[in-house]
Amino acid sequence: MSYKNLKILFEEQSLINDISGILNWDMATYMPENSRRQRIKQITKLYDYKKNIFNVIKKNEFFNKVNEFELDKFDKINFELMKNKFDYFNSISVDKLKKKAELSIECEGLWREAKEKSNFNIVKNSFVKLVKSIKEESEILSQIKEKKKYDCLIFKYDRSLDSKQLFKIFNRVEKFIKKKLPLIIKNQKKIDFHYFLNEEDQFNLSKIFMKQLGFDFSRGRIDKSLHPFCGGGTQDVRITTRFTEEDSFSCFDALMHETGHALYEQGLPQKWAHQPIGSAGGMSLHESQSLFVEMQIIKSLPVSQFIQQILKDKLGKDPNVWSSEVIYNIRNSVTPGYIRVDSDEVHYPLHIIHRFNIEYKIIEEDANVEHLPDLWNEEFSKTLGLDVHDDKSGCLQDIHWYGGDFGYFPTYSIGAFIAAQLACKVRTELINYDLNLKEGNFKPIIMWLRENIHNRGNFLKIDELLEESTDEKLNLKYFENHIIDRYIKKEI
Repeated sequence: MSYKNLKILFEEQSLINDISGILNWDMATYMPENSRRQRIKQITKLYDYKKNIFNVIKKNEFFNKVNEFELDKFDKINFELMKNKFDYFNSISVDKLKKKAELSIECEGLWREAKEKSNFNIVKNSFVKLVKSIKEESEILSQIKEKKKYDCLIFKYDRSLDSKQLFKIFNRVEKFIKKKLPLIIKNQKKIDFHYFLNEEDQFNLSKIFMKQLGFDFSRGRIDKSLHPFCGGGTQDVRITTRFTEEDSFSCFDALMHETGHALYEQGLPQKWAHQPIGSAGGMSLHESQSLFVEMQIIKSLPVSQFIQQILKDKLGKDPNVWSSEVIYNIRNSVTPGYIRVDSDEVHYPLHIIHRFNIEYKIIEEDANVEHLPDLWNEEFSKTLGLDVHDDKSGCLQDIHWYGGDFGYFPTYSIGAFIAAQLACKVRTELINYDLNLKEGNFKPIIMWLRENIHNRGNFLKIDELLEESTDEKLNLKYFENHIIDRYIKKEI
């Protein structure tokens, strides 16, 4: 009976998260500019409802009354995940959580102005307060869990990772990329191309591909925001994107990435909806699904051929101008740059390693965030070899830290490494893999992901899930081979 009560209460908690998700989506899309103070009150009020739920659990000692031997395999996993969530709320006072939420919303609002004006000083004071709150939380969790402070923050986004593991992975990847970059740059094919898709064409192309990939528009929608994201709630997926007239595929690629996230959300096990086990298996797996779609499928040569066909048949574009060779090469160009979201997949891990190093210094080594631009620029020069000249293309480019998300960035690259491993397995298991891509028949691939990843929810950690789906733990050789095959052994 106690376990049933826990399931009911955790469903209530999940529904509150859904409400928060819709409020946050609205805040990034349609909320009036001067409504932020009221939105802070609305979102922080939700913590009172969460507090009530966890107080009921604590008062009735439901966890102590559950006989784990009576639970089946999946209920045991769900029970453990419940305890993780409860332990977090039991460790950090609701007042601290509300204060952090308030600071996050306030800081994010100032970040928008600071980014527009390329001036960190606009958001500095608010950011310093937010980081102080995050560090206090990490200190409390560190003492309770007897883990590094930064590891406690990573755990919130992925229970499979820790900083020791990430340092080892990133050290290998950084060496590999820097060793291969000269040859990759040498192999680049220069494309003299001066044509552009307007916003309407980009949006129409994106919707065609979203439907081909299986995105269910009856349970989701697309809107514009300053920073692309996938949010919303259970069975109500909200995707946002941005448009750049100077880049014909900026909107398209952003939406393909977010569609990968959305397909994961729409494919989670219905049986376990609103239970911890029914959620995604951490943000690394979530990012693996977005990057599988964006990088492994959509940026491949066969799909470039399909894009050419769609542009000709649906949008009336000249195939002699918009050829698959041009489409493939302009979208797989490797060039060092300042902006993470515009980075090619070769340089992308370096952007993540750069942010990981800064996060570690801030949380574990007490780096002074009042001087974040200096810290950012110094580390950027070390990792990517470029001198940053303004805050907008430097420390203000991403929303994450100003929304309170420390420990999230590493999941992007871990997701890319997982995606490469999954793609290798899918290619060996599915007949006519490349032909299906060329014809825009993504269904067999998405069905494989549904069965092996999406429908597994939060059942397993990364290595456990990869062992079941690909027969081995996370292995960086698949990402390395993917980079070599696409950028050194180039097909065209």
